Amino acid sequence: MLYELKNVSKRYTQSGKEILALDDIDLSIDAGEFVALQGSTGSGKTTLLQMLGALDRPTAGSVLFDGSDLAVMSESQLTRLRSRAFGFIFQAFNLIPTLTAQENVETALVPLGMGATERRTKARAALGEVGLAERGGHAPAELSGGEQQRVAIARALVRTPRVILADEPTGNLDERTRDEIIALLEDLWRDRQQTIIVVTHDSQVAARASRRLRLDQGRIVSPDLLIASPSPSASPATTSPSPTA
Repeated sequence: MLYELKNVSKRYTQSGKEILALDDIDLSIDAGEFVALQGSTGSGKTTLLQMLGALDRPTAGSVLFDGSDLAVMSESQLTRLRSRAFGFIFQAFNLIPTLTAQENVETALVPLGMGATERRTKARAALGEVGLAERGGHAPAELSGGEQQRVAIARALVRTPRVILADEPTGNLDERTRDEIIALLEDLWRDRQQTIIVVTHDSQVAARASRRLRLDQGRIVSPDLLIASPSPSASPATTSPSPTA
């Protein structure tokens, strides 16, 4: 089991009012799953993604990643873990505008203490994997939205993380580009057997995942839904333990 969440709750204060973002979540995720998290705005799906990526701590409960509880790790331990185990993809791409595509990808390798030559080699390879081998010298402003998101995906992949966590990765893209990006993620999932967890409002995106979870008011309100693979050549997804709320 890669993830095991037990009785996870998250409370925070906003404008003097206490918000219950996650409410007693139990959830297990196996290595190699492609999970889509759905729900309305404010349902808790982004907060849950942040828990899974060690970007936030629960108010109560435990978040076990490969047997270690993220909730009790020190900040330095979490920083080291994030730099090696997780790759992040965001709706707004989060590219540095003054750097080229290749340099943006290389930034993910700097915390690993890797030499400049090795960083360049790995960044070029990652850009090639997402179909941008010839665009490495271009600044983000010279790229389309879809190309910028491909750069962001290359940046997430370049460290060979155990988990890719994506927050609305197609939210700023048109329908055609959305389909290209989610197909790319699906191909990477199949080829690398990578664990991918995606927050999305888009049912077309969620339908490509092997497992779908719906949240409402901080709780998982439906059992995990295993989706038949859209690829005729792929084997069916295996059932994981159903989360309870």
